[in-house]
This record gives sequence, structure tokens and C-alpha cells, in this order.
Amino acid sequence: MNRIHLHLISCLTSLWVIGNLAFWMIPLTILSVGRVTLPGIRGLWQKGIEVCYRAAAGLNSFWMLRVIGIRIRIEGQVGDHPSPIIISNHQSWFDIPVIHHVVTGRGPIIKFLIKRQLVWVPIVGWLCWMLGFPRLYRGQGQEARQKDYETLQRFSNGAAQDGGAILIFPEGTRFTEAKRLAQGAPYSDLLTPRVGGLRILSGALPPDTPVVDLTIIYEAGRKPFWDCLHGAVPEIRVIIHHYRLADIDHHTRWLNQRWAEKQALIDQG
Repeated sequence: MNRIHLHLISCLTSLWVIGNLAFWMIPLTILSVGRVTLPGIRGLWQKGIEVCYRAAAGLNSFWMLRVIGIRIRIEGQVGDHPSPIIISNHQSWFDIPVIHHVVTGRGPIIKFLIKRQLVWVPIVGWLCWMLGFPRLYRGQGQEARQKDYETLQRFSNGAAQDGGAILIFPEGTRFTEAKRLAQGAPYSDLLTPRVGGLRILSGALPPDTPVVDLTIIYEAGRKPFWDCLHGAVPEIRVIIHHYRLADIDHHTRWLNQRWAEKQALIDQG
């Protein structure tokens, strides 16, 4: 298949994803307004929001698996807890539909830790607001950290009622070789993990909260996001390990151990 055809497939995939998100904005807007104006039946509104979320994620999985032909090999189980913490390495924007397929396809819907400014981004930001993603300041200083802690505490209280996994990318950004060199990261395929999000969640969530650790491995090596949209990585391996929040006594040491294990898994291929 020549490059023109491959670019065409990437364009079609982009249109599918954008159209899918835009379509579900209509019912999500109605449900979100209902949740605010008629809180007495919050459970009903939340159930409708979850149905829309799963449908959108399912349609993207259908396109990824059936149309562009990517195979996702899952090793392990997400589990049946309604509100786990999900941590993962971050190779590409393509990680997002992969994680949705692995987690939401078999367990709870996912809520991301996002910067407050993201809510002003058309479609994506509005969806984040409607779906109740925790919006953090992520600033320096005690005041910003306290506001983020209070945000996550409120999310924790709501998660107990509504359910939903919370996803953290401890690396904070997608991997690139330039970022790795700038950090002086001790890994060849990973950035140095940061403890901020996990540390705040440890103080805000119950100690028996499961921590589900995902290692995403692109079997053909990392590819640009645009190339992933036409199936340049035919197989993606996702390895799942389970821990408990109460068992993490030192966040930095624990994350560094997990990242060393991830690098060993990537090296094994």
C-alpha cells in the first residue's frame, strides 16, 4: 500500500474519532444539564453518561481493531473494582484509545487528571467537563497543592457514588528521545516518573483502593501518532499488574521500581 493510501486511512480515522466525539456531545450535554438541574435523580443521569462514554469508546475500539486491523494482546485482568487508580507509561497519544479498550471495555469508565485550562479546548475540553474529570491547578506552592488535594478529595467522594477509574500518566508527558535526554532519565524507552499525582491520590482515596499498573508495548517500536492511525503498529501488548494503595509506603521508590520493571518488559519485547 503506497503512502497516499496510508495517509488517506489516517485521515479517515481522524474523521471517525472527531465525528464520534462530536456526536456524543449532544446527549452528554443534555445529561450533564439534567445532572445539575435535577440532582435528585443523579444516579439516572450518571447512568446515561456512562452509557454514552462506553458507546464512544466502543466505536473507537471497533475502528481500531476491525477497520485498521490492530491487535491488542492483553496479559492480565483489570479487575472488578468500580474506582481503581490506573497508572501507565505514555508512549503516544494512541495510548488513549488503547487504554480505553483495555480498561473500559472490561471494567469501569476512565477519568483523567487534567489541567484546568483544558476545559476551554473545543470538544475535548468540553467533554472533560461534562464527564467530571478532576481539574487540577498543577502549580507550585502549598496553596496550589492544597486546592488540588481538595479537588481530588471531592472526586473521591463522588467516585464512591458514581464509580470510575482515575488515570495517571506519571511521566507527565509523551515519551520522546529529546525529553529523555533532557531529563537524563535512566531508561531507554521511558521518562522519569513523577510522584505528584499518586501522592495526592494517596491522601485523598481510601487505602484499599486498587492500583492497576499498565505497561504498553508497541511491538513494532514507537511510531508517530499519524502512522498509528493507519495501523503502522499491527500489535500492541498491554501487561497488567495489581497493587494496593495501602502497600505503597514510599511513592518515589515504588514508582521507580515499577518503571525499572516496565523497561525490562519493553526490552524483552
